[in-house]
Amino acid sequence: MERVLRTDVGEVRFFWKITLALLMTILLIVISRISLILVVQQIYILQGTPLNVASQNAQVFVSESSEGQAIASALDLLLILLLVLFLVTRIEKREFHLTDLGLNIQRNTLPFFGLGVIIGCALFFGATLVGVFLGTIELPVNPDFSQWPALTTLIASITFYVLNSFWQEILFRGYLQTQAVNRFGQYTGIILVTVIFVIFHGLVQTLTLSGILTGFLLFSFIGFLYDKIKSLYLVGTIHAVLNFLPALFDTWWQGLEASIIYGIALLLLILVIYKQIRESKEI
Repeated sequence: MERVLRTDVGEVRFFWKITLALLMTILLIVISRISLILVVQQIYILQGTPLNVASQNAQVFVSESSEGQAIASALDLLLILLLVLFLVTRIEKREFHLTDLGLNIQRNTLPFFGLGVIIGCALFFGATLVGVFLGTIELPVNPDFSQWPALTTLIASITFYVLNSFWQEILFRGYLQTQAVNRFGQYTGIILVTVIFVIFHGLVQTLTLSGILTGFLLFSFIGFLYDKIKSLYLVGTIHAVLNFLPALFDTWWQGLEASIIYGIALLLLILVIYKQIRESKEI
């Protein structure tokens, strides 16, 4: 039994790490949502709202309002950090450092945020231009702020997209991809975690074949970028921007437009990495 759980050097096998991480992630998210709904429901009841109405209002607040989603994503981020802490210290029995997750505050944090915004915007507007060229997107493409009737709802929505993207990147790129690359090597490890990440998204949204391709290309790009730069601030910001801009401009796609741009970005990045590896071997 011990050999099934651990390698010959006593390390917990990657299969069990990722299985435990995903199962506990799903469990923690379910628990956090139920707990948050119950808390909000109690607040409504204390304000004099009948139980059945309070229950319905609480579910709507948590699942549909910008403020409720922001609070839920903050809980998700906290719980994922605690989960990774548990996996590292209790399962792997080693010291936990935020730098191992690409969260080194001292390492050019603000420039990486800015670069993430630039890359995210370039990918989004690049895909938009391709869509215009293919005739799948019509000009003009203007921001739609009407969905956020107040500044507070806009801020809450941005907070949701940022925190939601960052907890996913902490778990899948900062922790799981690092484990997979150490175990299987760069290319296999990154592609493996990317596939798992895309499948994981299928639990909460319907994925078409074009959507699967788009997700695979985008998160392969993000995976290779993280492996190269080792900054979760960079890839987390790119992820957040690419989640927020489609909502802002009311432009959603899971088709050829984004696949072309993400594919070009991935190819260019791989060529840069290959060139640098080749040059380092020649020195």
